[in-house]
Amino acid sequence: MRRARELAPGKRAARLRVALVVLVAAGSLAACSVAAGGTDTGSAGRPAAAGHAGQLGHGRGATSASSGPVGTSRDPVRSPTSFGVGLGIVTWDETQGYTENFYEGTTQPGRVMQVEILYPTLVVKPPTVVPLALPAYRFGPYPVIVFAHGFDVDPNTYRALLASWAEAGYVVVAPFFPDTSLPAIEAQHGVDTESDMFNQPADVAFVVSQVDKAAKGSPLTRVRYLAGMMNPARLILAGQSDGGDTIAALMYDHAYAPTRASMPTQPAAVVLLSGAEWTRTQDVYSAPSGGGPPVLVVQSLTDSCNDPADGSRLYNMLTGSKWFLALEDATHLGPYVGVSTAAPVVEKVTVGFFDLATGRRDMTPQILEQEGNQPGISTITRAASVPLYPAPTWVADACLLPPGTPTD
Repeated sequence: MRRARELAPGKRAARLRVALVVLVAAGSLAACSVAAGGTDTGSAGRPAAAGHAGQLGHGRGATSASSGPVGTSRDPVRSPTSFGVGLGIVTWDETQGYTENFYEGTTQPGRVMQVEILYPTLVVKPPTVVPLALPAYRFGPYPVIVFAHGFDVDPNTYRALLASWAEAGYVVVAPFFPDTSLPAIEAQHGVDTESDMFNQPADVAFVVSQVDKAAKGSPLTRVRYLAGMMNPARLILAGQSDGGDTIAALMYDHAYAPTRASMPTQPAAVVLLSGAEWTRTQDVYSAPSGGGPPVLVVQSLTDSCNDPADGSRLYNMLTGSKWFLALEDATHLGPYVGVSTAAPVVEKVTVGFFDLATGRRDMTPQILEQEGNQPGISTITRAASVPLYPAPTWVADACLLPPGTPTD
C-alpha cells in the first residue's frame, strides 16, 4: 500500500474472502436460454464466483423504457417500482493484448475475463439475487452499466451497490480483470499485479463491444438469452478506485484515444467513484470536445487511500455537465460495499444520476440535489470547480475493506 504514487495512483484493498457459492456450468446458461425462449446451446464458460445474495441495497423504482429518449418498451404498462435481480456469469476471450503472470514472470497472448451480469427479473422480489432467473423482458430494453472494480477485489465486493442498480432497472455488466481481481491475485500467490491496470481501459472497451453484440443476439457472446434486455444506446461506464482510474483513462487520457474510438457505442454517462488521473509521461487528460457525456464524481473527504484532491482534479478538468458528490466522513471502500452511513446516499445518487442522464423516470436536477445534500453525510454540487481538498490524516490500512464487510 502506498499513498505516494510511483507509476500510478494505486489503491490497494484487502483481499475479500468471498465465498464462491455459485458454479455456473456449461449447460446452465443453455437451460436459461431455453427457459427465456432462446435457442442457444452455448454456456457460461468456466465456473465463477457469485458472492452473497442477501441484505442488498435497495434501488429506486423503474418505469418502462419508452419513457426515455432512446429505445422503446415492449409493453406500455408501467413497470414495477423495484425489480428482483438475476445473475448470469460468462467467460469472454479477448484475442488482443496479453496476460502477464507476475508470479512466474511469463506472458501469454490474449486476455480471458469472467463477467458477472446482474439484470432485472420479476421471478423474485428485491433484494434477492437469483442465478439465471428469468429476465424481465416485458419492460426492456434497459440501459447498460459496465462497471470496473478496484485492485485486489472483484465485482462481488460491490454486490450491494451493483444489485441496487439492477433493482432500479439497469443491466450491470462487471468483468473480473485478468490480473488485478481478487481471484487473479490469489492465483499468483499475492504478488503485486497492480501495474496491469494500464491494460484495463482496453478490457472495458472489449466488454462494451461484447455488450453491443449480445444486445443484437449474437450467439458468440453466450448470453443470447439477454437479447432484448440491453440497450447499448444508453451505455453508462462506471468504476471505483483503480476501476475509476480505468474509466477516466479510457474517456479522457490521450494515451487511450484509439481505444476509446474503437468502442462501437460511446457512453451516455460516466461515474467515477474515488478515482484519479494516471501520472505516467504519456498520460495527458483533457475534457472531450463539446464537454462529453454527463459525469458524476464521488469522493470521500476523509479517504487517505485516494486523496480527495485527486477527485477534485478529475472533476475540475471536465467542462460539460457534471456533478461532484462529496462524502464528509467515509472510508475508501465503505460507501461502495454497504458498510457506511453514506452507502444509501451513494446508491440513491448514482441511480438518480443514471436516470437524469438517460432521461428515465421523472428525475430532475433539483431532486438529485435533495438526494445528495444530506446533513452530516454528503453534499453535491454542479459548480464549475471544487476545492483541492486537503489530504486527510494518513491511515496505514486506508485502502483495506472496512470491518463488517460481508464475506459470504
